[in-house]
Amino acid sequence: MPDQPTEPRQRLRALRDTVLADWIHAVRAHVPRAAELPEPLIIDTLPAFYDKLCAAAAGERTDYRLSTLASEHGGERARLTRYDAEMVAHEFQLFRAATFAAWHRAGAALPPDVAATINGMIDEAIRESITGFVLAEAAAREQFFSALAHDIRTPLSTAAMAVEHISHIDDIAAARRLAELAAKQHARIGTMLADMLDVTLLSSKQGETLDMQALDLGALLHDVTGCSAMACGRRIDVSAEPAHGYWHRESLRRAIENLLGNAVKYSTPGTTITAALHCYGGRVALSIANAGPPIPPERVEALFQLFRRGAAGEERGWGIGLPFVRSVAERHCGSITVECRDGQTTFTLDFPIDPRPFLPARGGVAQRHP
Repeated sequence: MPDQPTEPRQRLRALRDTVLADWIHAVRAHVPRAAELPEPLIIDTLPAFYDKLCAAAAGERTDYRLSTLASEHGGERARLTRYDAEMVAHEFQLFRAATFAAWHRAGAALPPDVAATINGMIDEAIRESITGFVLAEAAAREQFFSALAHDIRTPLSTAAMAVEHISHIDDIAAARRLAELAAKQHARIGTMLADMLDVTLLSSKQGETLDMQALDLGALLHDVTGCSAMACGRRIDVSAEPAHGYWHRESLRRAIENLLGNAVKYSTPGTTITAALHCYGGRVALSIANAGPPIPPERVEALFQLFRRGAAGEERGWGIGLPFVRSVAERHCGSITVECRDGQTTFTLDFPIDPRPFLPARGGVAQRHP
């Protein structure tokens, strides 16, 4: 016959699936970024944490401070999702509500001191999960900037040496080759610095509102694709109607450049890249498509995770471009989707013609209409 502490614990543990199901439902309803996550990623370390709560509720002695469940949960939220710290805390608050509601329905009344212990454990888990989240984000940023500082030295040194050699040679052809080399390295440095600016925007508070101004998105698309076609030497067909709305010019320019760069990198050599823009129902859809190998379904979400590239063995990079594009879409109250069909990979940005009225619902402050 089990001892007294074990029986109550088993009764509460039998409610675990109910608690988790109720909690997942609440998280998907009230934590915006959770709706896009698969269930195993949402659950994470919560089943083990629930067992700790059951043990404490049954009167068993447990030192929760010896566990890393909550800090690991926060770290994984930073590395694998697009949460912010507030969302991590909100998850545990919802978990508290789901747990006590399920126990109450099952008639598992807790003495006040035991309830206080459970609440203290959850409060401690909130603090530890936020700490884990913040530390993981800081580590990722430190890794990025350390890699940037290291990697930028090579093209900078190469460009400097090329310029130095030019001043000491009389061979015009050799000087031209060195000048081309210096220009190429200069372009690499420019790309790295642009990535750094993208990370700065990604790292800013999600509630901060971009300065939306009147803009013809069709004209911007033609401008960016023209520059990109000249830079990469590839044909880019553009089909864009005039689209007048209110957007943030520079962030959209960088988003389009990233999508075009991605299309060039992963397309079949010699094929044509297409860009299209059309308006519908108060919204715009901007698509960049390229011919090439399809993206495996299991890798799609990883494309949008910061500091994660699509697959091992690809050329070096920090995995910033597509997470940045998604951030720009969301800050315009829109979204980005990817579709692979008939040998074509298409990324589509979709957002309102005037996002300003919708910004308060996204945590920002709407810009005043002129």
